[in-house]
Amino acid sequence: MIYLWATLGALVCLTAIFALLMTSIQYRITSKYLVVYCLGLPVRRLALKDMISVSKRRRFRAELWVSTFRFKHRKLVIRRDRGLFREIVITPAYRYAFRNQLETAVETASGHHIEVEETED
Repeated sequence: MIYLWATLGALVCLTAIFALLMTSIQYRITSKYLVVYCLGLPVRRLALKDMISVSKRRRFRAELWVSTFRFKHRKLVIRRDRGLFREIVITPAYRYAFRNQLETAVETASGHHIEVEETED
């Protein structure tokens, strides 16, 4: 019986830690990178010059950096021209405003225009 309670307690603790880590993910755009932070520490940098397009839909396997449990209407898919996972899914709070900031940053950093794929919901 003690093993059941210990297992149940461990499962509850792991779920709480996962929820804390997931909701603490933030995204910032610097002059050269899109940086993903978890608990205030940078955990992933994506070069702006490698970004090809931004969309709402994903086509291939993607690297997931979601910051919410309900990400259907917050999802942005960033496609890159290199890397193991060429698509990265992020969930900023205001996806269209963040997409516009990302477009401006890519144009400033690399001089090329990022392709925006408009799809209907």
